[in-house]
Formats: sequence, structure tokens, C-alpha cells
Amino acid sequence: MSEQARYTAGFRDRLFDKDPFPLAIWYPSHAQEGPVRHMGVTSKAARGGDFAGDGPYPLVMFSHGSEGHRFNQFWLAEYLARRGYIVAAPQHVGDNYLDPSDARQLTIIERRPQEMTLALDLLLSHGDVAAHIDRDRIYALGHSAGGATVLKMAGWHFDASAWQSYCDINADLDRVICQHVPGDDIVGQLHARYGGPVVSARDDRVSAVIAVAPAFGVAATADGFDGVSVPMLFIEADTDEILPEAANAAHFRNLLRGRAKFIKVKGAGHYSFLPTCTPYIAENFGYLCRDFGRERHEIHRTVEQVILKFLNDMKTGEIQGR
Repeated sequence: MSEQARYTAGFRDRLFDKDPFPLAIWYPSHAQEGPVRHMGVTSKAARGGDFAGDGPYPLVMFSHGSEGHRFNQFWLAEYLARRGYIVAAPQHVGDNYLDPSDARQLTIIERRPQEMTLALDLLLSHGDVAAHIDRDRIYALGHSAGGATVLKMAGWHFDASAWQSYCDINADLDRVICQHVPGDDIVGQLHARYGGPVVSARDDRVSAVIAVAPAFGVAATADGFDGVSVPMLFIEADTDEILPEAANAAHFRNLLRGRAKFIKVKGAGHYSFLPTCTPYIAENFGYLCRDFGRERHEIHRTVEQVILKFLNDMKTGEIQGR
């Protein structure tokens, strides 16, 4: 059974006076909810409502998937806000629905976690928000490329040379990942910056991560996870039609068996973690609406409950890192 809501879902968009990027937050409130629209999808939240007064509250930093936007998982953000969590979602520069110019390229692999860290810095110094954040309970959650982003915030050393090796063999079979594989010159630049073919972006303030159908398993190595000590939850699609399982979900599972929790969601595809489709989305972007045996709202309920349990167990100390 899902834990009952104790709050309404407060909502504010473009939080900062001068945005380095658009950022939305959802948070516990007692203000009355009303209709809101996120990219054409209608929901309910208390736009601009006051924070509930019994904080501070744990903070979940959210990273959207490639070419997505800050509202991609508003359904999950509202659910968590009603149960005592703040959720903050920046929109990644150069990898969003308006500007996909850097999508799936090494540039954005480096920039994404830097943007998440900057967003966290800004939130922790924001006059209206900072006092409501429990600084000892900061978590990071992401979908697809966002899943890779939050794993890097946990200390994963993303290995570009492993990406190259994979695409040397699988370029024709995995065009999604291999069309932007870095060349030797780019990998050489990584050696100069980081001392190896890796991209590291650890943020020690993040005490746990949740990766939903994470991408770039092709850049994951055992050595790359040596420095990761925080608890990790992986949520896998039962049928991921975008990311080959052997190189992504199964590869992470094999590398991290015993060190992370893995949940496979029955009936889910890669895009099942996006909002329920409207007729417009179904007609114009039908690939985003494909599920594999369950209604999307049922998939969402499963994901909500799995994530809430993990976060609550973190809050009570039942889950600890190594």
C-alpha cells in the first residue's frame, strides 16, 4: 500500500531571478491545489503556495532524460512532495526538447552533473527555500541520461575508452549511443583534465542516488565504481526498447551485484517513466507512448511506491552505504 499523502504539492517554476537554466521545484504545502499544465499535460498542484511549516524536508535533485525537460517526471515529483519531500528539477542546457545540440555527446556528459551541482548550490542559498531543506538528506534521481548523471554525482568514473571499445564492435547495432562516440582526440583531452579516460563529478552532499533506466552502461567499468559508497537504487524497464539490456541494465547489475538494489518494473518500456500520453503526444510522438503490457498509470504507481520506500528507508537509516 502507498503511504497516504500528508501535504498538498506546492509548485514553483523558474525559481531564480536570473536562471542559469530553468528550474522547477515541488514541495510540501498545505495550500489548495489547482489545475496546472506541464507541456500540455494537466495535473494539480498548489502553484506558488507556502511551504508547510514542519520542515526541514529531504531534497531530491532530479535530472531528466536526453532531449527532455524539467517536467518529465512531474507525476513523481508531486507524489513525493505530498509525502514530505522537496523535488528540484533543472532543465539541462544543450540537452532538452528546445535545444538538443549536445544530446548524448561527451560535452553534455560532463556538463549535466555540473549543472546539478550548481542547482544544488543555488537552492541551498535561496532565501525562500534554503531553510526548508534538510541538508543531511540530499538525494539525486534521474531517468535515462539523467540516471547516468546522478550516478556520476555519486562518484562513478564514466569511462570514455570503454564507450569507444563498445562502439568499435556494436556501432551498427546501437546507433543511439554510438553515433556520438568520442574520438581519440577527445579521450586525450580527458586524460589531460582528469588523468585518465574518465569523467568524474562527485558531489559529497548527495547521500543516495536512484537511477531509472540509466543510459551509458557502455561506459561503466568495475574500477569506475570503486569510489562509490552511497546507496544506489536502479529501476529497470521490463522491456527497454531503446537501451540494449546487455550493455546497460544487465551490465550495471553484473558490476554492482550486492552493492545496489535493483528493481525491474513489469510491463514498462524505456519511455513508460514519462507522463501519461495525451492524444496530441500519441499522434505526433507515438514512440513516447509505447508500454509493454501494463497501463502507464499502473507503472507509475509501482515506481512511486518503490522510490518512496527507498527514500523513507534512507531517512530512517534502514539503508546505508558501504
